[in-house]
Amino acid sequence: MLAIVHALSLALFGCSEPPAAASAPRNAPTTVQGTRVTCIDVGKGDCILVQAGASAALIDTGFQDTADDVLAVMQERGASHLDALIITHYDRDHVGGLSAIVGDADIDMVYLPGYVGADKNYKTVSKALEGSGLATQPVTEEVRIALGEGQLAIHPSDVDYVPNANGDEGNDNDVSLVVTLTHGGDSYLFAGDLEREGIEAYLRAGHGHFDVLKMPHHGEGDGNTDELLDDVRPTIALITDSADDPADKKVLKLLRKRDVDTYRTSECGTIVVEGDGAGTYEVTVGNT
Repeated sequence: MLAIVHALSLALFGCSEPPAAASAPRNAPTTVQGTRVTCIDVGKGDCILVQAGASAALIDTGFQDTADDVLAVMQERGASHLDALIITHYDRDHVGGLSAIVGDADIDMVYLPGYVGADKNYKTVSKALEGSGLATQPVTEEVRIALGEGQLAIHPSDVDYVPNANGDEGNDNDVSLVVTLTHGGDSYLFAGDLEREGIEAYLRAGHGHFDVLKMPHHGEGDGNTDELLDDVRPTIALITDSADDPADKKVLKLLRKRDVDTYRTSECGTIVVEGDGAGTYEVTVGNT
């Protein structure tokens, strides 16, 4: 089913002077009817809270200096307990807040990329998780997790991880875990930081159409974004960029050409997408 978008006080493409998004009272337990995805504004980085029923998952953790903001959003959204914390890859804009979050939240399982990293971010994450005592699971084949009445699926890449000669991050963007959420007629795709090779691998896997697409790699132009859009056919796109480092104009043009309603954290602040389980969505924006 095609999504019907109710964008509150928004232009078709982007945001201008966004209103504050409605949020649950602090500390209140939250049960979500349908789905709620909160794309937390952490600048050019990823931290996405996914809720369905009384269940919640967090995809990536933003930066170290945005961890307090993330924890505040989780508390306000009634998501101090996480069924899953998913780390798509080990770049600092995805794992910087991990130490603070695992030290504060109640987490059932931490899902990690299925490769051994080579840089200091990987070592910092490994040390923090060892000290936390939390259960962890490297994802080397598809993992499915019940989230309320919906389902999260974590898809590993078939791209081989190759660190740089100096032990740096290498091609870790292309081996990002990809996460999907389906709940009745609601469907979401969170594409990590995939670049050209990672997108090609994703397309080979043939996952099909999703209404809401968290654009890969903060809206940077990675050569085959048009092929990804043709395959996914989203009606809503979310971009985690910043005013200092905005999405690529070519990517925005591709989205505009396809009449995709596009929301950017650089312009909108925190973005909340709520689905009713029937493929109809309401979007609100503004820092919580």
